[in-house]
Amino acid sequence: MDFGETRYRGIVSSVKNPGRIRRILTFSIRLMLLLGVLFGVGPSATPPRHALTVQLAEVTAPYRFDFVNWESYALLDELNRRLSPPPVPADTAAQTALVEAFLAREATRADLERQLKRLYALCPQRHANGCSAAQARQLAQLQSRQDRLTVWQTRLAPLVETILARQTETILRDEGFVWLGMVFPPVAFRFVDPPTALIISPRARIENRYFVPLRPGLDIPTRERIESALDRRGDISSYVTDIGGLGSYPTMVIYHDSLTYLTETIAHEWTHNYLFTFPTNIAWGYQTFPRLTTINETTAEIVGQEISRKLITRFYPDWVDKLPPLDEAGQPAPRPPSEFDLALRRIRRYVDQLLAGGKIEEAESYMEAERQKLVAKGYSLRKLNQAYFAFHGSYAASPASIDPTGPQLRQLRAASPSLQAFLNRVGWLNSYQDYLAWLQEAGLSPDPHK
Repeated sequence: MDFGETRYRGIVSSVKNPGRIRRILTFSIRLMLLLGVLFGVGPSATPPRHALTVQLAEVTAPYRFDFVNWESYALLDELNRRLSPPPVPADTAAQTALVEAFLAREATRADLERQLKRLYALCPQRHANGCSAAQARQLAQLQSRQDRLTVWQTRLAPLVETILARQTETILRDEGFVWLGMVFPPVAFRFVDPPTALIISPRARIENRYFVPLRPGLDIPTRERIESALDRRGDISSYVTDIGGLGSYPTMVIYHDSLTYLTETIAHEWTHNYLFTFPTNIAWGYQTFPRLTTINETTAEIVGQEISRKLITRFYPDWVDKLPPLDEAGQPAPRPPSEFDLALRRIRRYVDQLLAGGKIEEAESYMEAERQKLVAKGYSLRKLNQAYFAFHGSYAASPASIDPTGPQLRQLRAASPSLQAFLNRVGWLNSYQDYLAWLQEAGLSPDPHK
């Protein structure tokens, strides 16, 4: 044992809550390591050229999201906001009115975007060389209105971000997530277009093997070129999709006109930051242990819903009627499955059976045939493959999921004395065996049929 370890243990033993101190130190060290990786510190060994990691780097190089630039700017901006906060109204009612005005303008902006897309789609059908003069004028007017709204929303965003972050911290403080008088990690997010996500799964089984962040807003032809280039390997399935947020620091949240969606996403991504403070695999084994990934994401969904409901009830009572009902345990009830959800459940179960029997090509043909049926019914589904299910399967609280982890974690939350106790228990999970032991302790079966 060296002097550094002796000193560390002395500090830990001298405080009331050594576990929390250990997590604070762990979070700080890991954040520095993460920044080191982002700025180019990595292993010196060179993998063989045919390795998946090499091919991923080659195919995605022109489209990679610039995390170095993002973190450099966002961290400095967050520090500046902490030292010199934006001039938000002091009155709670004025803050609420500002947020609601932001949401109303965002709804208008989204409607203008839909109108622009519809009009652009009609142009080639109405005029061989493009839009007619009347359509061009209408397009220009719509685009001008949208541009003005975008400028206004960009100016308003720092104020709304600050208000929603403080309101979220108020709820977290009430729930006991406080260290040295402050919520830790502090709630920090930005309204941005998050990276587009490239998901990689093996073809032989559904498993989220890699998550690669790409530039936001990639068009469909680009997405399909990336997927085709990788799928030619023959052993993987790929899927490029949009995401609603990302647990960086500050976290990323998309612009949206629903207060419920925004507050759930803000709390969801903060939960990932919170779990990041634990010296366990629940966060740092995210890509290595798929079952822990599912627990991590599903926990963030549950916490996000609970924090969002409490925030809206306290600060935005006019929105309460729009919230989902509570279940018998007093927790937000899961949304009933739609026709689309039920179809995905059915497809997933059969695909799992086919893959378990080694029938990969048959499974892929079946998924494509079912995708076409769903598209014919009006559902927008560009791709349905192993990677699609690997990505969406991580969210076991979704009505489309067949994973028992969602219902299990809801029961574990209901049996926990507090939200903090529940989240801390999740944070100390270091393996799936730890999770099974928790289920056994709570009298729950890991088998959903028992």
